Amino acid sequence: MTPDLNTLDTQNRERALAHASFIVEAPAGAGKTELLTQRYLKLLATVTEPEEIIALTFTNKAATEMRNRILLSLENAQQQTLETAPHKLKTRELANNALQQSNAKNWDILTQPSRLRILTIDALCSSLTRQMPLLSKFGGQPVVCDDTDTHYLEAARRAIAGITQETQADDTVTTALRYMDNNSEKLMALLAKMLARRDQWLPHAGQHHTLSADEIAQNTELALQHLIADALQAALNVLSAKPITPSPLMGEGWGEGGTLDSHSAPSPQPSPTRGEGVKLDVQAALMPLARFAASNLDCNADIAPLLDWQFTLQADANDLMQWQALANFLVTKTEQTYRKSVNKNHGFPADKEHKSKKEEFLAVVNTLESSEVIANVLSLPTMSTLEENQQVIQSLIQLLILAERHLWLVFQAAGEVDFVAIASSAQQALENEQGATDLALKLDYKISHLLIDEFQDTSPVQMRLIEKLIEGWQVDDGRTLFCVGDPMQSIYRFRKADVSLFLQASQFGIGHLPLTRLQLSRNNRSHPAVVSWINRAFGQVFPSADNINQGAISYREFTATRPNIADEGVQIHPLIIEAKTDDDSESLNIKQHEAAYVADLIVKLRHADDVKLNPPKKIAVLVRSRSHLKVLVSEIRRNHPHLKFQAVEIEHLNDRQTVQDALSLTRALHHRADRIHWLNMLRAPWCGLMLADLHKLAADNHRATIWQLMQDEARLHTLSEDGLLRINHVKTVLTAAFEAQGRMPIRRWLESTWLQLGGGKCLVDEGDNRDVQVFFDLVEKVSRGEHLDIEVLELAMKKLYAKPDIHADDSLQFLTIHKSKGLEFDTVILPALNRPPRHADNELVLWQEVMVENQLHLIAAPLTPKAKNLPASIYEFLKALEKERSDNETVRLLYVAATRAERQLHIIASAEANKDGEVKPKANSLLQVLWPAVEAEFSQAAPVTQSPNGAPTLDITQFKPQLQRLESSEFSVPMLGDLPLVGRVSTKYDGLRPDLQADITRDFSNDNINKFDLQKHCGILAHLYMQLFATSGLN
Repeated sequence: MTPDLNTLDTQNRERALAHASFIVEAPAGAGKTELLTQRYLKLLATVTEPEEIIALTFTNKAATEMRNRILLSLENAQQQTLETAPHKLKTRELANNALQQSNAKNWDILTQPSRLRILTIDALCSSLTRQMPLLSKFGGQPVVCDDTDTHYLEAARRAIAGITQETQADDTVTTALRYMDNNSEKLMALLAKMLARRDQWLPHAGQHHTLSADEIAQNTELALQHLIADALQAALNVLSAKPITPSPLMGEGWGEGGTLDSHSAPSPQPSPTRGEGVKLDVQAALMPLARFAASNLDCNADIAPLLDWQFTLQADANDLMQWQALANFLVTKTEQTYRKSVNKNHGFPADKEHKSKKEEFLAVVNTLESSEVIANVLSLPTMSTLEENQQVIQSLIQLLILAERHLWLVFQAAGEVDFVAIASSAQQALENEQGATDLALKLDYKISHLLIDEFQDTSPVQMRLIEKLIEGWQVDDGRTLFCVGDPMQSIYRFRKADVSLFLQASQFGIGHLPLTRLQLSRNNRSHPAVVSWINRAFGQVFPSADNINQGAISYREFTATRPNIADEGVQIHPLIIEAKTDDDSESLNIKQHEAAYVADLIVKLRHADDVKLNPPKKIAVLVRSRSHLKVLVSEIRRNHPHLKFQAVEIEHLNDRQTVQDALSLTRALHHRADRIHWLNMLRAPWCGLMLADLHKLAADNHRATIWQLMQDEARLHTLSEDGLLRINHVKTVLTAAFEAQGRMPIRRWLESTWLQLGGGKCLVDEGDNRDVQVFFDLVEKVSRGEHLDIEVLELAMKKLYAKPDIHADDSLQFLTIHKSKGLEFDTVILPALNRPPRHADNELVLWQEVMVENQLHLIAAPLTPKAKNLPASIYEFLKALEKERSDNETVRLLYVAATRAERQLHIIASAEANKDGEVKPKANSLLQVLWPAVEAEFSQAAPVTQSPNGAPTLDITQFKPQLQRLESSEFSVPMLGDLPLVGRVSTKYDGLRPDLQADITRDFSNDNINKFDLQKHCGILAHLYMQLFATSGLN
């Protein structure tokens, strides 16, 4: 097979450079960037102007990489540098031709690289809106805001506030609130979440809004019938006639090659001799057994509809009631597996006379497979649920449209928009109700060739934009569309990417433009042992066939081009732990054990690499969720501080103690009755009040604020001498701060107060410095003059992450799998495979497009409140379909992680053995995905009982954190001078200098009191002189 794949790959790479439209499937490591470079250079040699070619990517990094690759190829061609690799020789040939065209047309492309139109889709949308401000309905170009959650919440609040006005919106909001059990906060949160994804549902909502109630009901009914029929067809396939070994226990439903007429009752078949090929007609065999069982139960039994079962069930929604009764007859309610025994409760009496009926039933059931398919029939909604949804759906859709209109008003007031608004306006600039606009015609004239990278990550709104860009193109008019991507690496559903669009484009083209499908199969990244394992493992876990509706992609095998080397391959590390309890501490111990194991593995790998070469090769630890790295990061910092690593967007900024202290100060200054944050501020390192002193200060009076208690001199004199010194220092600084409040920008006021308290001296390292600077930058960003909304600040903080360690090189990196896409590493470690992700949040409305007889029909379902939760609601059915797509993406996510490895791949998972010693993966975990390929290794692994380094497992209940605070001597001299805060220049600080490290102690002892050294005094004087310059107006 390998030579054929390689030959086909070579042929397809050549075809991809032809003057035609293609969609290319390029697996991981296939060199698609080089292919795009070659295609771009080939087209440069054919166009009149370089602007006729547009290359679209999804990230600025990818656009920069492609631009640099093209320019480097042109520069090397001009300088005639030596090339030896075959693919580089081809690139050199194409670059020479492009340079000749540049010289002939006087482009001077190397000195004017801006003429290369390589940009992101977002950048293209912004460009379109700038060119036609009136058609895009933007006017002047607004600012694109990355943090728009507050705008979504405000728009949702305004929409719900319509209930207080006597308008049509009143009834809409009232109906929606009543349906949500009058939980306005929950409704507002769901609306805000829907607004962030309005590009997905707004076309559907608009379609619903313009149709009559009868039209909506008819379309919804057709869509639901089609979806039900698809599910029933899967069940019908399970019950189809199949070859069996005949058994004397089987009754009338089997016979030689016999199948039943779907419109006639079954008739007994002649009994063949044992060993001849026969087929069992499952439905025919079950009919008499089901009628018998139903006759022995009352009319309310789950299988009662089978009492008159006479005809073969079809994949038809009209047969759903009998299908669900049959599913109840075959599978258990709890485990939803085929029944292994039956009794009188199932319709089979216990007397000996009917023993043969039981045996016959079990004999038929034992021939069946895929019990989950039959069990899924029970979750299908009935057609009667449609009417219940219609009024609520109409109200929720009207509310969504109302909220979207309010969002535009919020955007206009703020002078900023999100990327969804930019993309939507770009489409309006290209087409209006009368058809193509002047801009569309202008672009149609200018664009001759369109190249799209990472096409598997295209969203529906981006696909509509592409369709409009090529709408005026004609087949064979010389213009070409080139899409390249890997559907097996489509992992961005949370960004609205839809891999089904890739499959649709492969089969039907885009718009009216057909595309020739090409497939590459060479992997230039991983060594043979890694490639072989990936092919073998993922061939077992990917879906068996492509499916557009389910977002399913079958596995495409690839071949290795790199040579065999030592130490290459994949290692499975099963950490089997005997579970003793089900409490949280045991779960935490398992995580700590795995973290210690991973840390030790990293040390061993680094040691092995250091012996052979310097610098060491790159090692990456990839995880599904950021939270899966928390315990590992703590383990390394505690037991392996010499391991320096880069963590890209792993640690939340508000998880850093320095930032938490600064936030507590901010909250305390803005709300004097915020008792918790006032106590936290007094406990922070710049004050470091002992718990005993805190208790004396505040324990006996819960009515007064902490600030009021700090003014009580009698109370203060009950404190220790050290505590009194510290509390007086804070009083002095905060008194000046409150006097200066409102007289300077909020960031300057907070930062100056923080510095005077001694916050700058409490920074342990440069990382603390960077983190607290980011915090104050954020305060400045979200504040409006002298006003700061704390809720907005905390909401924005959730999206910020601590900066990576600047002293760490890239030889050890911690990333999420999503962040690792497009990267490659010598060694990849995949830990925490047996940890499931958090549950997905519910949407207010779920939508589903269904193709029925070449026409799209829409079905929508409202969120079912818990109080009204039905086991077979349309919402739950659509949610199950969505989960199926999500499960298919999870397979692809693991594939992306595995294909980052060049030489070694380490798969690590902790699993608990049950009382029988069996090991099973957790539901929805990556280990469950990979289980068919690694079950043997985990089943044979011996349990482990202690940490890899032999140390006992940490008992979290015995953990005592190391606390730090400034020495008492710090409070005997001014931090930045005693002058008022007003007019003070906000000080920039460089983190904790070596000469200041002695001024922070990690315990609460009062010994070793140090004097200020010369540099400290110089710093204080420097700040005082700068303040004098600022306040006196000296130049």
